[in-house]
Amino acid sequence: MTAPFRRAAGGAGATVQWLMWGVAAVAAVFAVVAGFDLVYLYRVEAALPEPDLDLLRAGQSLGTSELILFWCVVIVYALWFVLTSRALQRLGEDANRVLLTPWSITFQVGALATIIAARTLPGADAVNADEFGARLRWIAPILAARLGLVALLGVVLFTLYRRVYAALLRSGVAPLRDPAEQPVTLLDLVQRASVISLLAPLADDAWWSEAAGLTAASATPLNLVETLDGDIRQHRVDAGTDLAALRAALRPGARLNLAELSGEVPPARDR
Repeated sequence: MTAPFRRAAGGAGATVQWLMWGVAAVAAVFAVVAGFDLVYLYRVEAALPEPDLDLLRAGQSLGTSELILFWCVVIVYALWFVLTSRALQRLGEDANRVLLTPWSITFQVGALATIIAARTLPGADAVNADEFGARLRWIAPILAARLGLVALLGVVLFTLYRRVYAALLRSGVAPLRDPAEQPVTLLDLVQRASVISLLAPLADDAWWSEAAGLTAASATPLNLVETLDGDIRQHRVDAGTDLAALRAALRPGARLNLAELSGEVPPARDR
């Protein structure tokens, strides 16, 4: 359902889907970091009252990373929620009816509760470096609650993904067509086709005789174009041009164009 979701409602599902994947990715990284942080918290608690200094530093670094990542989860989810609401409203849908489910409300309330708890409970401020042992009483439960909320977020994303897709289909706006299903026009075929260059005849004696005839018959100088591997050189020729000297100076394998006459300079061994 991934590609149809992006094309639904004239392409309105594309932003919704990519932001949803962003929420899931940030949440997954948070879960990994928070899991390690929880392990370090219990190791520190077991080593109290004199835990190893390196253990404390590692736990502090993980705690800071976990806090930043949790805020990222909340911010990206909020951004997705707002943008999805606006998209649904433009399509005439009741955004609250689609997005506010018991699961999503529980996640939102729970995330807010852990943020408030971390700031108000005695000693729960993870930034405070003092009285680490006392703060473990609140930090570990808050971290465990956030891990549970991230697991709940997976359920939220799955259910809302299906509900938003159904709302996009109800909108009546035609989905973007699959490029594979687009009718192929003659212009498309010309644009997609590789350029086929017909083999040019060798610029042998007969070719140069014809070139000399064209030059002599022309009232104005002609432009001899020499092309080799994308490098283009131009030579002005007229009745007074020494074609033999010019022929000797051309690069082997170059393609020549003179008026309507085209040819290819033979390899050096054939000249």
